[in-house]
This record gives sequence, structure tokens and C-alpha cells, in this order.
Amino acid sequence: MKLDSLYEYIVLTHYLNFTTAAANLHTSQPNLSKHILELEQELGVELLKRGKRLQLTAAGTAFLEDAIQIHHLYKDAVRRTREIATHEIVELVIQEPYIMDSMSEILFKTVVRFKRENPYVMTKYFSEKGKKSVELLEQGKIDVALTVDCNSIDWIRQVSEKKNLIFYPVVQERLHVWMWEDHPLASRERITLEDLLHVPINMTATRSFDPMRFAVLDLFQKELNARPNLQTFSNESLNEFFMNTQDRRAVFLVSPAVANSHLLKMQQDMVSRPIDDERAVITSYLLFRSDYQKEAIDHLLDTLEKVVNHEMARDPQSKYLEEIAVGL
Repeated sequence: MKLDSLYEYIVLTHYLNFTTAAANLHTSQPNLSKHILELEQELGVELLKRGKRLQLTAAGTAFLEDAIQIHHLYKDAVRRTREIATHEIVELVIQEPYIMDSMSEILFKTVVRFKRENPYVMTKYFSEKGKKSVELLEQGKIDVALTVDCNSIDWIRQVSEKKNLIFYPVVQERLHVWMWEDHPLASRERITLEDLLHVPINMTATRSFDPMRFAVLDLFQKELNARPNLQTFSNESLNEFFMNTQDRRAVFLVSPAVANSHLLKMQQDMVSRPIDDERAVITSYLLFRSDYQKEAIDHLLDTLEKVVNHEMARDPQSKYLEEIAVGL
């Protein structure tokens, strides 16, 4: 099907007169009639009732709506293509989320909207096993990284100053305990950090997930001046890590979104409980170099704010963006 034939059909339906339409299209009436007949033959339907007065058939009316839409889409595509060809294309590389949690949902929705609104920016995700966020930023492999922290503001200040980085807080959530339903803590009305001090806590030892492990260590050191009983596993994926549930005495520390994920709910003999302790919170950050040159990062942050404020089902127990008192 030729796009020119679609346009000719649209013009003809406006005038409902072959002679007038042909004059408007700067073609001959026989030529226009031939093109419309070929279009009908290709579609296998009659678009027009030919007689004393030209009329649209029901099929012709329905096809007209689609023809107009296709024509507009084509014009928009041509315009966008020509605009992009005349602009400098910028690449924005973002660290791929390693787990489906609140932060990853916010980021995915942000990137979808950002791509739609910024056609001159080639946005893509990047992941590399065994690499930390800061390493990837320092090596120039990514422009925007992800990290988490359990309110260890001193650590954030030190890394920020030493590495010349900006920590941009996105969401702060209460930590949950995921455990076997017959675990002693499962029946508790209230779980605190002190209750977890001597309980085995499963953590992944893979370097990609170091921020979470270090965040938990710092949390216990800062609040209880003690080291938790961490059991570490070297797993290539978090799916494998969460299958390390053989030790019924051990627990996992997870965010609310992870606690409610399909992956964890598949384990029907396990339950999650919030830690009823205002100290047990985890903050997710975007991370980028403070001397960044790409305006696209500013646009990405603006888009993220729009997504959080208007497109997310916000958890009333969590804090977002400006609500997070990070003390920086």
C-alpha cells in the first residue's frame, strides 16, 4: 500500500468529487480514479459508492479514520527523524537494577518516560558482574549508578568527598525480616534491631551487592555498637540467593517491595514482618559524579521527580525524594 494513495483517499473523501480532488492534488481525474480503484482492490472492499453523488461505504468510513491516523504518524515520524538527524546524539548509560524493588520500579518508569520525551538521548542499561557502582562510575562505564544505605550519613559524606560523587536519595523504606513461619521471631508482635543481633542473617557475598551488606554492617555498628551474625553466600543471582533457605534459624533482611515480590511469595512456608524500629530503614540512591557534563542527567532527575510524584503508587510508610532527611 502506497502512502500517496492513502493521502489521495483522504483528500477525495473531503471533497467527494474526483474532479475537484484531482485538481487539489495536481493530478488528473483518470489517474486519481485508477489509484483509488487499486486501493480498493488491494483491500478487497468497496470504499466508495459511485453514482450521481459519491458516497463513502461503511468500510470506507472506518478505513478513513485509520488512514488519517497512519498519515499523521508518518508525518510525525518524518519530522522526528529529520530533527534527530540535525541534533547531536548523547548517550546516557545507567546501571541496571539488580533486584525488582521500589527503586527499580521508579527507575524503569522514569527511563520509559525519559526516552519518550528525550529522543536525542540514547539511554541504555549496563551491568557487569563483580563490579561495584563506584568502580563503574570511576571507569566511565556508566553515567548513573545505584546504591543503598541504612542511614550511615558519615559513610556517604566520606565517599562523596573522596570520590567526588553526588548521592541523590530516591526512596527510604522500613526493612522487613523474611523468615520461616515457625521462626521464633515470626510470632513476635514487635521486632527490633536488638532482636536480630544474634540471629543468623543471610547475605550475598557477591561484590555487586556489597552496598547492601555493608549497609547492614554499618547499621548494627552505629546503632548497637555490635557486629551482626551474617551468613554470606556467593551467588550469581539474587534468585539463587533467596533459595538459600535451608537454615530455618536464619532470616533475610529485605525491602517491603522485595518482601511482597512473587519470588518470595513462591516460598509458601515463609513470611515477612516489618522491623518495628525507626532505625531500621534503607535508603536507595542514584549516584553520579559531581563534575558530570551531561545535561541529560538533569533531565533524567526532573523526569524521576515527575514519575515519583504523579505515576507511582506511593507506600504511606515510605519516604520519597525531598521527604528524606539525609542530613547532607
